[in-house]
Amino acid sequence: MERFKVPVGLFLILRQGKQVYLQLRKNASFAGQYCFIAGHLDGNETLKDGMIREAREEVGIDIKPADLNLRLILHHDAGEEYLQFYFECHRWQGTVCNCEPEKCGDIIVADWDKLPDNVPIFIQRAVAAINEGVILREEME
Repeated sequence: MERFKVPVGLFLILRQGKQVYLQLRKNASFAGQYCFIAGHLDGNETLKDGMIREAREEVGIDIKPADLNLRLILHHDAGEEYLQFYFECHRWQGTVCNCEPEKCGDIIVADWDKLPDNVPIFIQRAVAAINEGVILREEME
């Protein structure tokens, strides 16, 4: 019998104080909505290695593993079951830029406490969980 497999999403909460970087997605799921810098675990890499790779690929910055802090694990099903890991980072090397213009329409810096209206509901729920100090949230709809 084949084992169940679930996609693993990696989300980077790139912060400077109360400010957070967001990407405007295009030509992908949640197009037209602002999301954290994100990607998927490729396999044969640790969660932190995957997050570091995604940060380099998507916004051109380098992060040290010690500068990534796990803030939330979200297990949810909104049409497709996912495990999502949210890492927060306050220190990195390089300048944030749009390295994937075919997938990202814009990068903005927003106030953590007042995100844009066009943020997906799962991101809103993740922010609420983080603000509440929750480490694991499970939402199986």
